[in-house]
Amino acid sequence: MISRRGTEAGFTLIETLVALSIFAIAALALMRLDGYSLSTTAELDARAMANLVLRNEAVLAATDPGPIVRGTTEANVTNGGRTFVVRRTVTPTADQRLLRIDLVAQEEGSGASSTMTMVKRVG
Repeated sequence: MISRRGTEAGFTLIETLVALSIFAIAALALMRLDGYSLSTTAELDARAMANLVLRNEAVLAATDPGPIVRGTTEANVTNGGRTFVVRRTVTPTADQRLLRIDLVAQEEGSGASSTMTMVKRVG
């Protein structure tokens, strides 16, 4: 009687283990990529919110009819349930009719920040 074992189709145990290890390595790489994209998304969200707070403060500075306090001031601003520290630095320019206003908004906790510089006509 002739044995037909050599002609049987199928995978050996070693081939199956190699295929599973390659699949596991690929799955781990995808999990790391997913974690990285989640942290990047959270950082971009915090920066976008800081930028929104900064734009609001710039509009307030541009439309404020009262006298402008020169120097650096800080204020806590809450927007969207998040608290930001907004630092405003007002300095004169070469033209006495213009003031330079540097704004920085930084979210408490995450450290995400945004900066903006604007010029305001005062006279």
